[in-house]
Amino acid sequence: MKIAFIEPHLELYGGIRRIMELSNRLVDLGEDVTIYHPTGQPCTWMKGRARTAPLSALYDQTHDVAIFNDPPDFRHVRKARADVKIFYILCLYEREKLKRFNPKVFWPRRGRMMSLQRALQMPFVRVANATWMQRYLEDELNMESRLLIGGVNRDVFHPVEVEREDGVFRILCSGDPRERKGTDAVHEAFDIVKQRHPNVVLDSYHGRGIRQEVMARVYAGANLFVDAQWYGGWNNPVAEAMACGTPVVCTDIGAVGDFAFHDETALLVPVDDPPSLAGAIGRMIEDPGLRERLKTNALKQIAKFDWDDAARRLQDLLRELSDQRIAR
Repeated sequence: MKIAFIEPHLELYGGIRRIMELSNRLVDLGEDVTIYHPTGQPCTWMKGRARTAPLSALYDQTHDVAIFNDPPDFRHVRKARADVKIFYILCLYEREKLKRFNPKVFWPRRGRMMSLQRALQMPFVRVANATWMQRYLEDELNMESRLLIGGVNRDVFHPVEVEREDGVFRILCSGDPRERKGTDAVHEAFDIVKQRHPNVVLDSYHGRGIRQEVMARVYAGANLFVDAQWYGGWNNPVAEAMACGTPVVCTDIGAVGDFAFHDETALLVPVDDPPSLAGAIGRMIEDPGLRERLKTNALKQIAKFDWDDAARRLQDLLRELSDQRIAR
């Protein structure tokens, strides 16, 4: 099959990682894959085996399948020459507003929320990247979708032995400054925790240009990983931390629902609640046995999610959709 991925860029973001991991494996499975994005330059932070091309070249080609995940790109996919067109839904931000939109109304072509609404109402095949999302689409919006849960690249994210500084409890967070990522709540919780546990330090990796091949050491070097996102699709940082054997405290959102279970694989807290977050962190600091139990359970749970399996499921889905198209 000739497959096109349409992307807004190839910078280091969780959604782009998903496309790079899937496209690499589809190439390994023998598919003809091209990633189209504005500049057409190759990915610089991880090796890509699919071709890359400028977005302007999309319209010069015919594809069996065109896949996009960033809502504003529906405009490009709508005009692309492809037998099957897929909206791979990575996030449903401000999802309560989606309940109130009328698909018969023409929404203005501006703003990310408007683009999401338009992309959902277009005649694309919808593919959800997390279980909660598929259920939400069906239960709240009466929309059918297929499910394609991703994975963790275990060549990059895996347990490693790291020497830690004696007497220091190191907490790691992503440090992403976007408001919805909850980094402010992490800092507020840290300030609370430090009053009782002065030996704690807080570190982050966002924007530091850390090479992917050493990220396992970054995660494994921490005693605890903390994530306070308000919402998301499928939480890559929490999954990666678990795969590296780092215990986790995170917010109780759908994005972690496939692998983070309270008091089983992680400690979960309400969104935007620094005192609760601080309480969970304190509990982890004071109970090494809890950290070890959650770590062991999390490693077993996250092992269920594998990019090779995800790519094969996607390939099967694409073949099924192509066969249905031909049958019509």
